[in-house]
Amino acid sequence: MVKLDFMKTFIHVVNTGSLKKAAKDLGISLSTVSFQIDALESFYGAKLLNRGIKGVELTEEGKIALKNMEMIIKSVEEVKRLITNIKGEKIVLASGMVGLNIVHTLQILLKSRYPTLEVKLELRGAHECVRGVLDGEYDFSIAGDLLREHLNDPRIFVEELGDDKLVLITSKEHPLAKKERVSLEEIKKEPMIMLTDDYGITTSTKKALEMSGYNISQFNVAYVVGDYYSKLHAVSTGIGIAITSLLAACRAYEVGLIEMMDISDLKSSRKIYFVASKLAMESKKMKEYAEFIITKGRQLFDDFKSNCKYFES
Repeated sequence: MVKLDFMKTFIHVVNTGSLKKAAKDLGISLSTVSFQIDALESFYGAKLLNRGIKGVELTEEGKIALKNMEMIIKSVEEVKRLITNIKGEKIVLASGMVGLNIVHTLQILLKSRYPTLEVKLELRGAHECVRGVLDGEYDFSIAGDLLREHLNDPRIFVEELGDDKLVLITSKEHPLAKKERVSLEEIKKEPMIMLTDDYGITTSTKKALEMSGYNISQFNVAYVVGDYYSKLHAVSTGIGIAITSLLAACRAYEVGLIEMMDISDLKSSRKIYFVASKLAMESKKMKEYAEFIITKGRQLFDDFKSNCKYFES
């Protein structure tokens, strides 16, 4: 029977491009590395590596086997982490910026309902959150946008939590700040601040523009920043304007940091999603936590929208 360690060795050999380098890194002999590769080739019934003086190169069969090994190792590690978390009553909840204003309340509610449960929060871009669920880094995530590859991934469990919309944010002194609604043609003239594509806000914006008959290349994207707070700061200090999540920006609007307005011709509505792995949902305890988060998350999003002063203006 081939061991997981053999697969890890194979992956390291591929990454380093050398049996000798891999042996040194792993602290084992070159003959041991060679034996493990031979065992894998026997197991898969094909030559996986072309070995030469300059290093190693994957064969076509090796490329297929590599993906299979990576998938097996990820799956095993996810199960091990899941079992450890269940035994230790610990979960990791990741959220995109759309959940910025509710996740800490969710954490408190979870602790109140399950006093022995340790709840760790991570704020990341929506797509990082979903990838983290797939990689076994996070148990659950809240995301304001899902990539097509994630929606079609059979390993993912998805449930809708609510609705959000995209709005324009500007500094208090910006000429557009005096308007209740703006058009995309008006926005095109202004320097725009955007986040990287790891953020659901960015991919949601691009999708919304395309559905509205525009393309992001038609806009003056002046700066791309790596986190949401940098984006807010850039907008509030007048460096540029931004299209963003109403729910994420509402608190900044309420404290007077920015102005916020509708975009008249943008198809701006989007969904908020709860994401978990289907493997995690096989656990009775994890499923119970997930159902609690879904129920309370929906209530919190509804309450937050009801109390946001933007809807009163």
